[in-house]
Amino acid sequence: MALFSSSRGSSASSRNYVEFRAGKMSLKEQTRILTADKRKGFVFVWRAPSEGFIHFCWKDRTTGQQEDDLYVFPDDAEFKRIPCKTGRVYVLKFKTSNRRLFFWLQEPKTDKDDVWCRKINEAINNPEVAVAGGGESRGT
Repeated sequence: MALFSSSRGSSASSRNYVEFRAGKMSLKEQTRILTADKRKGFVFVWRAPSEGFIHFCWKDRTTGQQEDDLYVFPDDAEFKRIPCKTGRVYVLKFKTSNRRLFFWLQEPKTDKDDVWCRKINEAINNPEVAVAGGGESRGT
């Protein structure tokens, strides 16, 4: 199960396994409708060398404020695309609870969507493979 970590973000000494521009979304349980948060955001996954935990993070690109920093334990979560007619929507779904976090990709090109999804799943479910394979950052 994921737990909130301290408010520390990734630092220059740590390396993000994967990072890309994405906004947050919220689900209204009664209507089952997802609503996009219009803020510009950034998803990244990293591991702090001093503690060894995998962090799944979301940061507001305009303010620089990191809002989410979750510890994700191996085989506890899956990041996958969900059908949406109006955008590229993904969910971070936890296997040991009903917790789900939704994101919409803000990268202008779609050519790396599958790569980022695969890299996130590698990083959160098999971090040793992710370390050996190197990170996948968004293009500039």
